[in-house]
Amino acid sequence: MKRRIKVLQITPSFGVGGAEKLVLEYLLNNNKENMQMKAVSLYGSSNTVYDHIIKESGLDVVYLDKKPGIDISISKKLYRIISEFEPDVIHSHLHVMKYLIYSIIRYKDVKVFHTIHSEPSKDAKGIEKVFNKIAFKNYKVIPIALSQELGNKNNKYYRISTTKILRNGINLSLFKKDEKKRNEIRKILSLNDSTFVVGHVGRFDKYKNQEFVINVFDKLRSYTDDLHLLLIGDGELRNQIKEVVKERKLSRYVSFLGTRADIPDLYNAMDVFLFPSLYEGFPITLIEAQATGIKCVISDAIDKSCILSEDTIRLSLNYPLECWCEAMLNGDIKGKTTNSIVNYDMKNVIYDLERIYLGY
Repeated sequence: MKRRIKVLQITPSFGVGGAEKLVLEYLLNNNKENMQMKAVSLYGSSNTVYDHIIKESGLDVVYLDKKPGIDISISKKLYRIISEFEPDVIHSHLHVMKYLIYSIIRYKDVKVFHTIHSEPSKDAKGIEKVFNKIAFKNYKVIPIALSQELGNKNNKYYRISTTKILRNGINLSLFKKDEKKRNEIRKILSLNDSTFVVGHVGRFDKYKNQEFVINVFDKLRSYTDDLHLLLIGDGELRNQIKEVVKERKLSRYVSFLGTRADIPDLYNAMDVFLFPSLYEGFPITLIEAQATGIKCVISDAIDKSCILSEDTIRLSLNYPLECWCEAMLNGDIKGKTTNSIVNYDMKNVIYDLERIYLGY
C-alpha cells in the first residue's frame, strides 16, 4: 500500500487574511490519498470565519495559545508536535521561523518550505528576516514565492537562488457569475438593480489603502448618486475608515460587512471590484473577483502576473481620481476571464504543491 506523505502546515493564526486563507485551502483541498495534512496555529482560536470552517470541517488543526510578544514556550510546543506527528514535510508561513528554527536544527532530515506571501522586504524585516536568512542559507529551508517576480526579489533579498514558484489558488467552482445570485444578494442588502455597486475585500490595513477607496468613491458621487460601496473585511484600521466615511457624510452609501463566509455571493452583487493596494504578493481576493467575471480596477503596484482577466484595469495611484472613476464607469468593460484562470484552480495548485514537496 502506498504511504501518504505527512505534511505539517504552520501559521501564526487563522485570522482572516490571504496567507491564512491559502493554508485553509491547502487543508480543505489536499489529495488525501497522497497526503496526510495537519496544521498548527501559534495563537489560539479567535472564532474567525476560518476557525469556524476548521471546526465544522473537522480539520486536524492544533492551536498553541501563544502569548503576545515573544513566547519562547512556542518553540518547545512546536518541537513536541513535530516529534509526535513525525512529518515528512514542514511548510511554514508568515512570522513563525524564530519558533521553528529549533526543530529544524534537530530534525535535519525533514524537508522544510516557507512561503513568502508578499514583497520580501515587507514580508519579513528585522529579527524575522534574520531567522529566515539563517533557515534559507544554513538549514536548506526552501522558500516559495507566489510569482516569478516575487521569486526574483526574494532571491535578491536573501542572496540565495533556491526560491520555488507556486501560484496562489482558489476553489474555482465557487466563483462564477450568477445573475440569480446577484438579484438575491442585492435584495438582502436593500440595493436596487440600477445601483452601481463598488466592492472591496481586504483586511483593514495601511497597505490595502482603504482610504484611497473612500477618496475614489467620494469622487464617483460627482458622476452619479445612485451608487453604493461594500467594504468586506476587518482589521485594526476599520474604525478609522468608518470615521472617514462619517466625516465625508457617506454613511448611507457605504456598508461595512465585516468578515463573511458568503464572499462568492457578494462578488456577484458588485459592478466593479476596486483594489488600490500599496503592494501585494499574489492576492487571493483579486483572483476570486476576476474568476467571478467582475471588472477589476487595481493599482499598478500589483504584479502584472496577477492580471487574469482581459478587462482588469491597472492604474497608477498618482493618477487623478477622475481617471479611476472613468475606468470604473466605462460600460464597454464588463469583466471577462481568460482561459489561464484554470491554472489557479486549487486542485491544480495542490498538484504542483505536492510535486514541490516530492522534489519534482
